[in-house]
Amino acid sequence: MCSSDLGDGYGGLEHRASTALICARNDLPCIGQTEMSDAYRGFLGLCSHEYFHTWNVKRIKPAVFAPYDLGVENYTTMLWLFEGFTSYYDDLMLLRSGVIDVDAYLKLLEKTINGVLRSGGRHKQSVAESSFDAWTKYYRQDENAPNAVVSYYAKGSLVALLLDLVIRRDTNGKRSLDDVMRALWRRYGRHFYTANGGRGVEEREVEALFDEVTGLSLKPVFDLAVRGTRDLPLSAVFAGFGIEMNDRRKGGKASLNVRTQRDGSECKLASVHESGPAHQVGLSAGDVLVAIDGLRVTAGNLDGLLERYQPGDTVEIHAFRRDELMQMNLTLADDAAPQFTLVTHEKPVAGARLRSAWLKAVARSRH
Repeated sequence: MCSSDLGDGYGGLEHRASTALICARNDLPCIGQTEMSDAYRGFLGLCSHEYFHTWNVKRIKPAVFAPYDLGVENYTTMLWLFEGFTSYYDDLMLLRSGVIDVDAYLKLLEKTINGVLRSGGRHKQSVAESSFDAWTKYYRQDENAPNAVVSYYAKGSLVALLLDLVIRRDTNGKRSLDDVMRALWRRYGRHFYTANGGRGVEEREVEALFDEVTGLSLKPVFDLAVRGTRDLPLSAVFAGFGIEMNDRRKGGKASLNVRTQRDGSECKLASVHESGPAHQVGLSAGDVLVAIDGLRVTAGNLDGLLERYQPGDTVEIHAFRRDELMQMNLTLADDAAPQFTLVTHEKPVAGARLRSAWLKAVARSRH
């Protein structure tokens, strides 16, 4: 493994027998530090992710990647399986190996769930489409990406979660996603670099393998989760594992429904969420906020200014678009960003048993 630390940066690139990792210097623990920081936990998740790629994508791979043509773009609709499933297993393996506990793992799940639910693009693009469009959209994101693109990494990991729990529930714990991954390894990965050779998996073969291994008919789940754009029914599935998915959003916080970026001392709009108040009055990414009700907006005071108001209040906005000063009246929205939490219960007993088998750990209740 090749690892380098910088003042800033994060990412990894898997290779057949190694990986290249980049993290910020402050992500790494200091001598004498006893508590694991969130940043270091994230770095360990990155290590786990790239390690899992040793099997999933470097040996088990799409047929169009076998061999990979480095001279052209290679398109597949299955990155939700190869990157999304790897993103599911990276944190799960930290739990199963004892690096983190159940509480920490569920917090990581909460973060992923809330992140996906904040993306308006999840209703515009399926993870299969996101996979195919990786070359043109995911890795070439513009200011409208939050409204148009869904991450096959993040939502793909939730697809893996959903499939794993559905398989465990509907087979009463006799089968799981682990069994499917082992079958993929035996059939497509084990001999890929041997003298006998191997081949990549065809898109049509994936769903059939799931049904073969589990004895279930999972087409409705694939239609919903892989090919569809509706939200995943995680709350209902979690209930069968003694896990309650609660929305703790407080509301009552006035918002423009935008994402901003610092441009010197100016507050520039990085993206404008579709159907939000800023979008409705015609503000766009790249506009610079100048004033709210006559008070100057800077790169650091927008949140403080908005604390003076309630959702539903109307404010006067001044903004520059290039060299043109614009004035408009805007009705503030409620910042209703999802804040789901996961709480475990020991009843029903069958659900607690399924949960324990899934996490391979003794689950502690979260209240």
